[in-house]
Amino acid sequence: MEYVLLKSRSYRGVISRGFGLYFSHFRLFFKASWLMALLFAAVFAALGMMVSVQLPAITASIMKQLLVQQAPLSFEMAQQYLMTATGIILLTILYLVVDALTYATVLNKLKEHHDTNAMTVPKRWFAITRRLMGRTIKGLLFTILVVLLPGLVLLGMVLILTKYVGVAYITLIVTVVLASLVLILLCLPLLYVFMKYVMNPGTAYFSLLPKAYAIGLRHWGHIFTSCLIGYLLVGVLVMVCTLPAIILSKAHFASQEGFLNGDPLGMPAYITPLTIGTFFLTGFILVYLCLPMVMIAYYLYGSIESYENEKTKIDI
Repeated sequence: MEYVLLKSRSYRGVISRGFGLYFSHFRLFFKASWLMALLFAAVFAALGMMVSVQLPAITASIMKQLLVQQAPLSFEMAQQYLMTATGIILLTILYLVVDALTYATVLNKLKEHHDTNAMTVPKRWFAITRRLMGRTIKGLLFTILVVLLPGLVLLGMVLILTKYVGVAYITLIVTVVLASLVLILLCLPLLYVFMKYVMNPGTAYFSLLPKAYAIGLRHWGHIFTSCLIGYLLVGVLVMVCTLPAIILSKAHFASQEGFLNGDPLGMPAYITPLTIGTFFLTGFILVYLCLPMVMIAYYLYGSIESYENEKTKIDI
């Protein structure tokens, strides 16, 4: 199969080349990224434990103290809750950073393919290529900022409608859902902007943003169709992979709900290491289940670039 990047392709061609590149070079991508994938899995496990075990336990204790025992909230309990919430926020930020660093190791190989139409297998297993890591993190941060601005505008509109206009609750919910959906759809061209920024070192994100976003907007249907089908294919595997972690999380929630009603926790002693191990393994596998979407985004970028280059030649 031909894996040349700069070629105009349909959504089927983009998806097939993305998955084809992934499977035909899996050993290369794995060798380049497995150390960062282990770090990502560790952060994923820590965040999973905080959200599914620590937070429900503290919440149940607070609710029992306030509702069942009819006692005021103690300083120690409030402090524990605040520390847990802070820990979740910090781990979420770390999660995003490590996630970007993990996929930067793969983007580095794609950059090599972008420049030479070939990729070399890393010589050593215990080596991390730091090239493009900083650029990937900056690209992710700038993209989040671009998305955050209209999100804050939407939040402000909701607050105004709630406080001053007095819109009905159902109408408000429908408006927020529709506005959020439109915002998500309008953010799709940023995928092209991100890939163009990462693949072209020396360019400034906000300098290329207006033109690149306009180009991505012209190819919105192509981006939407490719991402939708790709996410449907990958999403099934992701759901199967995360099922054990979801079951364990529900077990912890059910245990804390019973504790709130006066029942003993009743969780076996091995449940904590089992939960940590499950989240760790899930996080590691998720890296490679979601990796085909990076390949699809890469070939989307190549297809759009090829189309725009051909269009420029015709116009000239």
